[in-house]
Amino acid sequence: MFPAIPAPVSPAPAPASPSVRRTAAVALAAALIGGLLASGITLVATDDAAPDSAEQAVVPEPEPLPAPAPAARTTRGEGLTQVEAVAAAVLPAVVQIELRSGDAQETQASGNGSGVIYRSDGHILTNNHVVEQADGLRVKFADGEIARAEIVGTDPLTDLAVVKVDSGDLPAIQIGDIDALRVGALAVAIGSPFGLEGSVTAGVVSALNRPISVGDGIRLPDVIQTDAPINPGNSGGALVGSDGRLIGINSAILTAGSPANAGVGFAIPANIVVRVADELISSGEVVYPLLGVSQTAAAASGEEPAGDGVVVGDVQAGGPADEGGLQPGDVITRLDDTPIGSFDDLILAIRQRDVGDTVRVTYRRQGEEQAVDVILVER
Repeated sequence: MFPAIPAPVSPAPAPASPSVRRTAAVALAAALIGGLLASGITLVATDDAAPDSAEQAVVPEPEPLPAPAPAARTTRGEGLTQVEAVAAAVLPAVVQIELRSGDAQETQASGNGSGVIYRSDGHILTNNHVVEQADGLRVKFADGEIARAEIVGTDPLTDLAVVKVDSGDLPAIQIGDIDALRVGALAVAIGSPFGLEGSVTAGVVSALNRPISVGDGIRLPDVIQTDAPINPGNSGGALVGSDGRLIGINSAILTAGSPANAGVGFAIPANIVVRVADELISSGEVVYPLLGVSQTAAAASGEEPAGDGVVVGDVQAGGPADEGGLQPGDVITRLDDTPIGSFDDLILAIRQRDVGDTVRVTYRRQGEEQAVDVILVER
């Protein structure tokens, strides 16, 4: 239903410095994990296939999940494993989002995804790619209740969206501490893969701060990688830690030409989710700051290795960088005190600022280090 872009299957590079890992990851292409069609068929489109030539694949009967390794007992409930306790606590806060197509008088189900109750007043988190093409939305809660939903706002740059139902006193998810998250920590994914609402899978946090591309020129520069099985329909669902708190919103999977789970899934970190969701709820849109530079073609294609800085490919006329005197060929090495080793580093550093902030850009020109203060403007 939603575009899937196959990932290259070249061997993973040996872990070197963080900047090298980030640059190698620029070549990764992740598939947005869209909803299952009502007929039980999911559409898969590669980046070199026209929409009308999309391949149809019949979804097989789901295979039983392997029994998880014994987990530590928890005080949440006597005799419960950690995953069982997490599932029991979180399931009520995860919903299925049904997409409707057609006019207001006659709509029919066209697919589904997942969502997470963000606020008890009816605000629900999901992915932009889940709702962006829907004519109408319905939400199915864990207790089976169904309610109509309206889109509050969407943010394609982070693939996040907020929808709202006319309900109150809902069981909202609790937000986790991303700064305390570590590689190897328990990760539990809850959502509606293949339309099977309330499905729970478990794995670990495989990596942090992973940059990925998801098509249409969209870069997610700072996502969580997990091996918790994630499949079509999990989009917008919860990724939670061992304490049952939200660590991310499931958004994409790495694929080698198939929409099936390959053990490499990606979630948008909870700190980004909260910032974006709060802005969408308050104003219906997210405002991003702009520096006004682009990367070189070689860097964009992954051919230019990461290193100490980012080579400026182009400077937007009249933008902050242009006003500050930056030129194509300059090498940006720092933004304030943040080292810049890749364009993803630069994107992330800028997105962590606000419109109107003054930032110091340190750069090299013909081997000489220079610095300039610029004021970020609205993107």
